Amino acid sequence: MTAAPQTLPDTLEAAVAEMVAALQAALSAGCTRIILDLRFPDLLVLPVAYEVALFLSAAYGDRWQALCTDAGTAALAKRDWQNLTVSLRGVNEGRAAIRESDRAFLLISPSATESDRVEKLLDLVGDRPFVMLNPRLENAEVGLGLTARRLRERFMSRFEVVYYLQPLEGKGALHRVYPENWEVWQQTPVGMDLLQTMPLRPSGDELDRLFRQQTGAPAASFLSRLQQFFNALSR
Repeated sequence: MTAAPQTLPDTLEAAVAEMVAALQAALSAGCTRIILDLRFPDLLVLPVAYEVALFLSAAYGDRWQALCTDAGTAALAKRDWQNLTVSLRGVNEGRAAIRESDRAFLLISPSATESDRVEKLLDLVGDRPFVMLNPRLENAEVGLGLTARRLRERFMSRFEVVYYLQPLEGKGALHRVYPENWEVWQQTPVGMDLLQTMPLRPSGDELDRLFRQQTGAPAASFLSRLQQFFNALSR
């Protein structure tokens, strides 16, 4: 295993390139349940999905399926992806969305309301690669019972988080690039410093503990600049 990266991507282009490289490494290693996650609230996901689609088209030709959660997203993708021959389907199409000839699948930004449909699709996919980009399946609605929560957690545990990048406001960032460990970065007056690496994703309590152990008053300039690169997608 190579040494952990010592820098964070500071442009959208760099982050997406890093994400696609991680996806390629995971697929080459035999991973079939993959999550790619850029945790920026103002991010427009379709331009990012397009870059993933370019990679999948290069790898599988037209023998893969792009899955959208609603008709509006599918219409926008069809408009913007005219140079790709990939088929676009909705998660509500059930069995029709999973063709026998397809070798891989990309699901774009499923939310908690689609979790049941996604689970059913996954059963139809079998052992073929299934990639979720920016899923929000864990955002359970208020009032969800304990049994349902555990079922959802068990479902999510079937996936490998192959790429993850999230700014932590006023603190730093959480980062993971397959096959490396999770990285916790701390904001400092001069940039971002690698605080700690972990084999598993740290919980919110673990992150709070790590940052509480540090002293000093970090500046927001670097993190704000990183956020601005991702917000540029909205322009």
